[in-house]
Amino acid sequence: MGANLKHRIEALLPIIAILFALIAINQFFWNRLGRMDLTSAGVYSLSPDSKRIIQNIKSPVKVIWFYDLRNKSMVDAKALLDQYAQENPLIKVYAVDPLVHPSEARKYNIQFAGSAVLESGEKKLTINGGSETDFTNALIRISRNNAQTICFLTGHLEANPFSLKTLDDLEDHSDEENIVARVELHEKGGMGMARDALETLGFNVTQLNLLSDDRPLSRCTVMVIASPQKAITEPETARIAEYLRKGGKVMAMLDPGSNVGLASLLEEYGIAYEGDEVLDAGSHYRSDAGSPAVSEYPRHKITRNLQLTFFPGAASFVPAEKGIPRGIRINPIVTTSDSARTQKNPTESTKTLMVLASPAINADNMGKPEAKAALLVVGDGDFAKNTHFPVLGNSSLFLNSVNYLAEQEDLIDITPRNYEQAAVELTNVQMKATFFISAILFPLLALLTGLYLWWRRR
Repeated sequence: MGANLKHRIEALLPIIAILFALIAINQFFWNRLGRMDLTSAGVYSLSPDSKRIIQNIKSPVKVIWFYDLRNKSMVDAKALLDQYAQENPLIKVYAVDPLVHPSEARKYNIQFAGSAVLESGEKKLTINGGSETDFTNALIRISRNNAQTICFLTGHLEANPFSLKTLDDLEDHSDEENIVARVELHEKGGMGMARDALETLGFNVTQLNLLSDDRPLSRCTVMVIASPQKAITEPETARIAEYLRKGGKVMAMLDPGSNVGLASLLEEYGIAYEGDEVLDAGSHYRSDAGSPAVSEYPRHKITRNLQLTFFPGAASFVPAEKGIPRGIRINPIVTTSDSARTQKNPTESTKTLMVLASPAINADNMGKPEAKAALLVVGDGDFAKNTHFPVLGNSSLFLNSVNYLAEQEDLIDITPRNYEQAAVELTNVQMKATFFISAILFPLLALLTGLYLWWRRR
């Protein structure tokens, strides 16, 4: 009987050991609760851009999230905020249900659930919405001392940064509002997505009519001229030139064939606008040679770590006939492949699609520019419109350009996330390579392998 009991105990020992191991593992993970995001867009995870912003927070920030415990989207937003706090201990998150604690809601003048209050020192900010874009935008705004203003020129049929948009949800939640996985559908020809991205980075965005608004242009950190279809008048050009002379920053996006009326201003900075459409047979987007695609860039802070960009209908820039004025430095930012050409000049050569003109460095002033003025011109405006803004590196190029001009280089490469359908975008070279590999190489290898095995076995 004793031997039999001993054998039974020995047989039970592995089972007992496994049970103790499972209990220990369960206790370990219970104390380290986490979550795994398996969504293709990473909807429930912080993007690298947000993490970079969070890590740059240097002052304590208190975030009070007013939410409904019965609303899954708001609970998910609370979990998202907890990730912010895990990334930086200076961020403290508190969750309050206004129905359970109405006094707290009245204290912060909160009427409905789905709002957050951020406090940092003497500054206080209230936002409505619980997406990563909302939270990251709020952190940038409350951590900045003074918000900068981006002025979009208007009056010449430019692309509208306040274009119409509609909201839709990725999932059907019946009567429950989904505030996490929200899709914004923008008017294709506008620049609403660019405006949203700029506001997410903490900029104020406004429109500017130089003919009716005589206020000083110094209030504009950067002036954006986005695809004007009518010529800018001489008085307006004179005001822009004076703004630049006083240290202003201008980003001009000029479409091929458009008479924009800025020839004299560009010549003042040593640039001539060809206006003829560039065709790049060697590197273009999909099958359109009129949409040059660029993956390699001249070395510059604007294009560091930048992925492939493309320009749906672009013109190029060349040095002005009178040459580059003394004291002006010219930096090409985006150039095409060697096979690019124009209809007026069919000789194959590299074309400059984006160029920066700024004061040259003077050795007498200890390496500092004489003025902070900068003129950045792009031979295309479509790349930053809603249709193409979220594709590949186009949004990063636009935002990096504005950040550089605004002297916010710490924000370069920081692109707000967009929820979009998964798609693979290929250049013409990549499409040909994919076709060759999938339709020719692999079937040929399979055929040769079959022939080899048949020959061995015959």
